[in-house]
Amino acid sequence: MRRVLSHAAMASAALAAAGCLVIKDSPADTTATGEKASVAAAKAAQAARDSIAARLAGRDAPAATGAATKQGGAAAKPIDTLSALGTTRDSLAARGSSAAARAEPLVAPTAADIEALRAELAMPVAGVKPAQLFDSFDEKRGSSRRHEAIDIPAPRGTPVLSAAPGRVMRLFSSKDGGLMIYAADATERFILMYAHLDSYARGLADGATLERGQAIGYVGTTGNAPPDLPHLHFAIARTPNVARWWTGVPVNPYPLLHGAGQ
Repeated sequence: MRRVLSHAAMASAALAAAGCLVIKDSPADTTATGEKASVAAAKAAQAARDSIAARLAGRDAPAATGAATKQGGAAAKPIDTLSALGTTRDSLAARGSSAAARAEPLVAPTAADIEALRAELAMPVAGVKPAQLFDSFDEKRGSSRRHEAIDIPAPRGTPVLSAAPGRVMRLFSSKDGGLMIYAADATERFILMYAHLDSYARGLADGATLERGQAIGYVGTTGNAPPDLPHLHFAIARTPNVARWWTGVPVNPYPLLHGAGQ
């Protein structure tokens, strides 16, 4: 752990030099000087957030799932995210071409679903604290699409951890997402997606059982991630059928992870 934190500190310095600070909350200070420092820190945090968003907008393109449905809204026609990412269409034709599969209704998460997910979630990047996260779920990517995920900057090679117990649905590679993992949680109601990985953990395979906190890969910049800004693109979606792991209703990971441990 000491080594990971050391690397994280060095990464923070490097990102700061590049104008992309790792966001941290400022401690409260009751003195006048402390209040000024807090205001300055808040402004710096917002500037850093804007800087990271500007650098990633339009480049960090993998969508959380194929559905563009908002929680609680009407179900939209499912879109195969894998096809949108420019991947092999033949394999998709075999999985999702039938009218019955296409017509399967999407399911928005209930409050009970969200609480069950919150209870099982852990931070998906080693050494990252909740205070270092920032919410980019609703930020635009390209001209018309929401990000529907969060980006977690970390040094290249930092372990990516399974955020929940469950199983691997598919190890996948795409032009935009790079090396990716689609995994089901233990309730099999949610799909968790990890993208831009540098590599997979040794022995990881489709169908493998996952423990919460298990190393499944390493932070990188594969796909369309900026080569000098390694980060994990982390997305969650509620799905009625984990076998169709490329579709679902996007769920914002940020509020669920903000109190998560490891």
